[in-house]
Amino acid sequence: MININKYQQSRNLLFAGITGLFLSACGGGESNEIPDPIETIPAVINVINTDAGGPNDTQGDCDIETEGVNWNALMTETCRNLSDYNLFQDSMNPTENPTNGGVAFNLAVPLFTDYASKYRFAFIPEGKQINYTQDEVLDFPVGSVLVKTFTMPVDTANRDGEELIIETRLLIHRESGWVARPYYWADTSDAKIAITGKIIENMTTTHKGEVKNFSYSVPKASACTSCHSVVPLIQDQDDTRQPIFKPIGPKARNLNIDHVYDDSTANQLQYLADNQVLIGLPSDLSTVDKIDLFNDDLDIETLPHEQVMDTARAYLDVNCAHCHRSELTLPEENYAGPAGGSGLQVEYNRDYAENPQRFGVCKVAVAGGHADYPADVIPGSPDKSYLLFRMSTNEQRHRMPELGRSTIHTEGVTLINYWIKYLSLADCSNP
Repeated sequence: MININKYQQSRNLLFAGITGLFLSACGGGESNEIPDPIETIPAVINVINTDAGGPNDTQGDCDIETEGVNWNALMTETCRNLSDYNLFQDSMNPTENPTNGGVAFNLAVPLFTDYASKYRFAFIPEGKQINYTQDEVLDFPVGSVLVKTFTMPVDTANRDGEELIIETRLLIHRESGWVARPYYWADTSDAKIAITGKIIENMTTTHKGEVKNFSYSVPKASACTSCHSVVPLIQDQDDTRQPIFKPIGPKARNLNIDHVYDDSTANQLQYLADNQVLIGLPSDLSTVDKIDLFNDDLDIETLPHEQVMDTARAYLDVNCAHCHRSELTLPEENYAGPAGGSGLQVEYNRDYAENPQRFGVCKVAVAGGHADYPADVIPGSPDKSYLLFRMSTNEQRHRMPELGRSTIHTEGVTLINYWIKYLSLADCSNP
């Protein structure tokens, strides 16, 4: 693994050597001796997917043993066992040590899933690169695989302690587009394909001293499209465009944080760029949007007003905007999230001041709503805001998000509660 700090030191030494040589040549030094040749410092070596191989347009085989990732099977087959793809050095442990071509990553603000811990990896075939995008999910090349393993800690206060491995989800970028494949860990030996999903009764964890007991849902493969697709805004009766499946989490702003690698700590975006896997990243990283870290240990009451506003927007973006979005920076013209037509559109990069109603302010719910909540968001009145109620309930008709959780995210509710309190007051008497 490349040590980024040592590499930077090498660059500095090289620069100093070149500068000294230049001054000597111009009479700036006292000696006329010709200096020893400067050792050439090699370019940064790609330590992520060098010699990782990749798909080669051959029909895949789930039963074949491969030295590295079974790329061809990923591109063409739905294997029964997760281990058939050879994504991890230890097939019984999908939380660390990816096979060559894989790199771990985290998100500044993650999607909430019943207080589960998540282990994320991106697998990029040899010779392929990710294209940087400013507002949308990074442009992963065909052949890429995004892997996320969900575990339930015995106690969320000790996420490095004992945990139950529940499921591993794959998002695979095939020639025809992205596909989702969920795998369920019935035991610790291997995960099996769960095309029709799985309901796990009596899942338990202790969170801040409270024992939570609930039914955990592993989604069926077809349900993944409910959140991961953008849909066409139908233009006329001849409009036959289809939904487009997309990843959600790995946007530049959500990856713009430090991560601990084998021998160094580095900014995730910079690490990918330095290893020549990410191209197009601005040379000045300060120009890339950066959102504040949000986790369940954050004390919302102590945060500055501006940080609450920004963090709340980031939370809504990750947990709600995959459905509640429309056009804006989507590269596909006249497309929106599945609920983009509702009028509630909460993308992080949408300008709130330009149209607060897009964020639910004084907007009547279009899907029936609730008599006790006259608008999605009533600034200063979270107790009357339908958006907050939807986050605070498990009633199937009102719950938001509709999929992906069986428990209420207390800390997320608190964050949005404060966000609504802090919004500039508006008269919603006639929403």
